[in-house]
Amino acid sequence: MLVSSYIACLLLAVLGSAEQEDLTSSPSAELTTVRLKDIQEQLVQLKSKLNTLTSQMGTLLEREQSCDSRTVITDCSDVKESGIFPLRICSEPTYNVYCNQSFEGTGWMVVYYRNDGPRNGTFNQTWTSYTHGFGQPGGEHFIGLDRLHSITYGSSYEIAFILSSPNGGETVGIYDHFEVDNGRDHYPIRVIGSARGSMRLFTDNKQQLYKFQTYDRNNLHPIGRGTMLEEECAFWFVDMPHNHDSSGFQQFCANLRRLKVMIRKRSSTS
Repeated sequence: MLVSSYIACLLLAVLGSAEQEDLTSSPSAELTTVRLKDIQEQLVQLKSKLNTLTSQMGTLLEREQSCDSRTVITDCSDVKESGIFPLRICSEPTYNVYCNQSFEGTGWMVVYYRNDGPRNGTFNQTWTSYTHGFGQPGGEHFIGLDRLHSITYGSSYEIAFILSSPNGGETVGIYDHFEVDNGRDHYPIRVIGSARGSMRLFTDNKQQLYKFQTYDRNNLHPIGRGTMLEEECAFWFVDMPHNHDSSGFQQFCANLRRLKVMIRKRSSTS
């Protein structure tokens, strides 16, 4: 409807310019040819504008429809089987995520996964890369801090940390509420809830600030920075430099190579 109105306005403008000529005059054949040529050029421009508008409307309709399409999910609770699915937060383009439906019920979205692979630089990424995400959801990857913020901020999500051992066992820690703040202050953990399971990554001190830190943007002790490069280590760390200069920190970074992190929308009864 808007396109039709726009076309009508342009046509009236073209015709109106022709009608403004003195109708009592008798233009020569040469002048008539010039006028016709001018009208033809305006019609060509009109066609170009129409094509542009049609393309823009098609893009907008595609975005609106994709938000409601059954092939695009807004959360892993939308599907029942495990696998890779396109996720959409309607204000952003779709991106693929891996949904895990076998761990403690259903609805888990894998946001970080390392499989004790070689230190080949896959996770030795810059701050910018950790902001936007990298890797493939079917393998080793990180979803990106921007996306974690968009998904969890102001929402009700829980988070699971699963550490695999060389003998095939697993150590699990699940926190019943998890929110990531924005990038102005290094995407800190805004909310971390109560924990269950045998693994603890964060203390019960609600005043403790955990900022995400990478080898090229951090507030760590120099020894800690060297460990980050050696172990391809980037994570949420307490913003206290002297806490990251020990063998314990080195072991923590080494453990990240065997870590899987998943989030799940909490049920209304949680």
